[in-house]
Amino acid sequence: MSKSKKNLALVVDVETCGKFGASHVYDLGFAVVDLKNDCEVVEAHSLIIPEVFYGMAREMETAYYAWKLPQYVAGIEAGTWKVMSFWSAWNLVNNTMRKYGIRKVYAYNCGFDKGALSQTMQALTAGKWTHFFRKGTEFCDIWHMACQTIMSQRNFVKFCYRHGFVSDAGNIRTSAEVCYAYMTKNPHFEESHTGLEDVIIEAEILAKVMRIRRGAVDEGLTAMPWKIPQVVRKQMEMETAIPATLF
Repeated sequence: MSKSKKNLALVVDVETCGKFGASHVYDLGFAVVDLKNDCEVVEAHSLIIPEVFYGMAREMETAYYAWKLPQYVAGIEAGTWKVMSFWSAWNLVNNTMRKYGIRKVYAYNCGFDKGALSQTMQALTAGKWTHFFRKGTEFCDIWHMACQTIMSQRNFVKFCYRHGFVSDAGNIRTSAEVCYAYMTKNPHFEESHTGLEDVIIEAEILAKVMRIRRGAVDEGLTAMPWKIPQVVRKQMEMETAIPATLF
């Protein structure tokens, strides 16, 4: 069955090393999804960027998920990841978007993924190139969308308290991992924190948002979407007149 190009979008996830504001992408996963068909995956790619994975060894040793490096090495040997130069990856992403007429890019905490890809480009070109995506690309944050819908449900708040997904400050957690744990009724779920596998999870979250939303949902990037579900949490605390930990 042919897909209408106007319904297609790109979902992206990256894994990085480096400092905040100077992130370097070593794992790039992306998928073309059909927004009108439960975010069905039309095409997907899982890429290792050698200029970072092999060329920035010191940074890779201090990467947040450095303990996964043996898994990556085994995956590269098995063909799970394709090793592709950053420029070839850039061409593949942009040519895929052009092929399907895609203008929208979705990611969970999209500002981070967008920024990390541009920061990697800047690092590898000594600042000559500054933007990974072409001009006119629209960026959409699945995190922001899920905070307005899935994670503003009263049952989600109860789920978080029941299973300890609450910060030291008393805020319910809104990570993709917690959101997906709620969706699948599996409080022990753990993200793989590898590009393409996380893309598939994020696409499922996006599909859920599309199914349950009522009226318009703001897809844009915002600084602190996690604050949105806290409004529901506070309302529930006031209504019950009991400590939130007893939900």
